[in-house]
Amino acid sequence: MSPFSVTRLAGLLLLGLLMALPQSGQAANDPLKSLNWLAGQWVGREGPTRTEQHFMKPGDGVMLGMRRSMSPVRGADTEFMRIVAERDGSVTYYGQPLGSSTVIAYKLVESGDNMAVFANTDIAYPQRIVFNRYGGNVVAALEGPDGNGGIRRFRWTWQRAGDAP
Repeated sequence: MSPFSVTRLAGLLLLGLLMALPQSGQAANDPLKSLNWLAGQWVGREGPTRTEQHFMKPGDGVMLGMRRSMSPVRGADTEFMRIVAERDGSVTYYGQPLGSSTVIAYKLVESGDNMAVFANTDIAYPQRIVFNRYGGNVVAALEGPDGNGGIRRFRWTWQRAGDAP
């Protein structure tokens, strides 16, 4: 082999090894990697109310998010969120609804392709936060007991409006 082809072969091998490494900020075994489908900008409308939901891509075990709903009747409300890969290997959704200083934790209890369910049965409502992706849409639901033996459920459908940072 000529020196040129040995150098070229070594370069190709190095390139292959570099491509096999995890991307910066995204460890290969990051438990949030399976939630990458939720990252993006999502917009929905229920009657006169417009809702925007934004989730950043997972990075170093954290996904940051925020939601804003704007209603001509109720005004705006917001929520700040983060999904965290905990040291024990579990995944937790932390939400601060309606601009509250109180942070509520929900553990990931079920997940699959384009689906995630977070739960906290220690609170009255909502006890579950469910996300499902269907093509270019995400359906989100808040679920919990209605006080009469049934389930109270609110659902939103959001369309993809852009990529996430």
